[in-house]
Amino acid sequence: MLVLGLAASLAVVLGRMTSAPDAGPTRVLLVGDSVTQGSSGDWTWRYRLWKHFRDVGADVDLVGPDEDLAGPPPGVRNLDYADPDFDRDHAGRWGKAFTSPDWPVDRLVAAYHPDVVVELLGVNDALWSGATAEQLLEDAEQFVADARTADPDVDIVLGGLPQRWETAVAAYDDRLDALAERLDTARSRVIVARAPEVFVQEVDTYDAVHPSASGEVKIAAGVADALAGLGIGAPYPRPLPTVPPVPTHPAVLSARPGPGSAVLSWEPPPGGWTAYVWLRDVSVGEQWRRLPVPVAGTTWTAGGLVPGDTHEIRVQMAKGTSISELFSNVVTVVPEPI
Repeated sequence: MLVLGLAASLAVVLGRMTSAPDAGPTRVLLVGDSVTQGSSGDWTWRYRLWKHFRDVGADVDLVGPDEDLAGPPPGVRNLDYADPDFDRDHAGRWGKAFTSPDWPVDRLVAAYHPDVVVELLGVNDALWSGATAEQLLEDAEQFVADARTADPDVDIVLGGLPQRWETAVAAYDDRLDALAERLDTARSRVIVARAPEVFVQEVDTYDAVHPSASGEVKIAAGVADALAGLGIGAPYPRPLPTVPPVPTHPAVLSARPGPGSAVLSWEPPPGGWTAYVWLRDVSVGEQWRRLPVPVAGTTWTAGGLVPGDTHEIRVQMAKGTSISELFSNVVTVVPEPI
């Protein structure tokens, strides 16, 4: 009995010595360009992905050398997120391309030890360097090879590009599955985050290429689905949620009367690039009307107002084609005689 007891105790000790330690959270490195970094006032698709991880209870640590947004202009970095309370680490930068990385992926993998690299590059190569789909595919293959030089076991998600209205981008996306299948191994998985099936320019973007709030959700959903295929988290829920547009905060408006006019000034929120001016002549019971052209800057004079009448004015901020649902405070102005 004593011998059996000693043997049992020894087995427990050996079991504790040989059992694998707690691996901790899955480390995910997001590598991209301005679509990944984002700009002032954005949530970013990184935020949408992180929020999804929290919702499904996935233990994930986003890693990388930066945590900021850029611009405008692009060279000015800031933390003016719509909601900054998330894991902001990333390796995205405005202007980044396959052929001009500020941090080559092998250095990133060596420095941050990700379990998975999510890559969303190529649109700058296509737009600014004239890269063809074939060149983009070659660059994506080299990206995988470079990541593996630093860690032969790293898994890689190749991101389909949402800007499919560009010919080279659409052709690249259509051939990305075949590339991933050829590069995929049991040791180092390669999988595709498919581009959104529907991604409408100036609806899912606020300009020619950068995602609006709805575009962020669509990109995050594709990445989440791909990571779920690697056993990380779960697919993004469908139907996709409807989210409010940026800017997410109203402007603060002030005004003073002028001759037949109102001199306006406002403090814009992050991402408030332009302002739509709304006004009404309260004295004659006029309904609110929005002036057709947005105003750049932070000051403007509203002319053509009736002297002596009481006018109410408010502004609605916009970031490109993304128009906020929120209005500033309402100011009251009685224009002076002309």
